[in-house]
Amino acid sequence: MHIMRELVGRQLSSVEFVRDYVQLRFDGPCLTALNLPSISRDSIVVRSGDSGFRDELCAQIGVEVAAVAISDEQLALTFNTSVTFSVSLRKEDYTGPEALNYAGTDGTCVVI
Repeated sequence: MHIMRELVGRQLSSVEFVRDYVQLRFDGPCLTALNLPSISRDSIVVRSGDSGFRDELCAQIGVEVAAVAISDEQLALTFNTSVTFSVSLRKEDYTGPEALNYAGTDGTCVVI
């Protein structure tokens, strides 16, 4: 997952909401979240489909990624605004065979 570290310092350039998944673009790299993501700020968590989710995510456009963390449980992107975008990697949260796809700047693709 080291390739996703290239997101640190990059700004979120666009968000695309497609029927049952979300794509985040970073002027080159693209993260597609196939499992439903969530956004957290402080102790408040908003999930995809909840009121305010889209607004909170779109508010991060133009904001740099401060950290990328991946575990058996989740992928988490934390922005400089202290907002964290998370995709669950727990088997019970999979909606299909993949949780996420990532296309890096060098054309490398990661599928989880």
